[in-house]
Amino acid sequence: MNIVSLLIDVLLAIPLAFIMIKINDKKENFTYSCIIPTIYIIIISSIIPSIKENIFIIPLIEIFLRNFYITNVNESLNNTKEVILSSIISVVLVVFTYNNFISKVNKVLPTAEEIRPFIWLIIIFIIYSLIKDNNIKTSSKVKKIQGKDEYILMQYAKYKSRYKEVINSKSNIINLIIYSLMIFKNYQHPKLFKSIKNYIKHLLNKEVKYGILEVSSPTPISDEESINITINELETLSKKNKEETIESYLTKYNKDEIEEIVYIYNVINNF
Repeated sequence: MNIVSLLIDVLLAIPLAFIMIKINDKKENFTYSCIIPTIYIIIISSIIPSIKENIFIIPLIEIFLRNFYITNVNESLNNTKEVILSSIISVVLVVFTYNNFISKVNKVLPTAEEIRPFIWLIIIFIIYSLIKDNNIKTSSKVKKIQGKDEYILMQYAKYKSRYKEVINSKSNIINLIIYSLMIFKNYQHPKLFKSIKNYIKHLLNKEVKYGILEVSSPTPISDEESINITINELETLSKKNKEETIESYLTKYNKDEIEEIVYIYNVINNF
């Protein structure tokens, strides 16, 4: 394998890593975590047959990228045993599929007649999943809410330890709003995602937002600077507010975002 082939495999592993991170972040079905890498390399082999040699390396690179993300970016993914188990199973499935299917055919893409049985299997699987999801809908919601509160408090403790010297407004409401915004923005756009997005925007000469609070700036600024700027904006807004409600500080956000930020604020405030 030459450097060009390895670079292509790394680039193709990045979208798979985002997919797997999203699945693990939302704690989706364990089965999905196991089979999606196999489905992914089959699709890539079908679209780009010229790179199907050693395509099984892509999921291995993805596991490395995902492990880096879990270790350094998003500490909320704490179900380590399940992640490790699904990774092992996915690698076994990928290698098996490569050795027994992808490497032995000239064209991975099947004919319409060949794909017909699989379509019916997919339909049956989707119907089963919908029935199963409907039956556990109520209990799943409760688990998600409980996990969400734990995640919020974990992030709050982390940010308070890191930024308590910077978040020092005389208004405790503003201080808690700052923590709430940090948690909200990190959950919506993790650090790795923000770095990639900012780089792309910079190449396209579009407005770039910097720092943990995503403040617009013509030049890069630090997390601490973005916090100071946001505190100043909120304190200025406070002087104009007739009623000091949480919502009155969140004029830049839409209804759904305000609801989410207020929820985070209340969890922190009641802690």
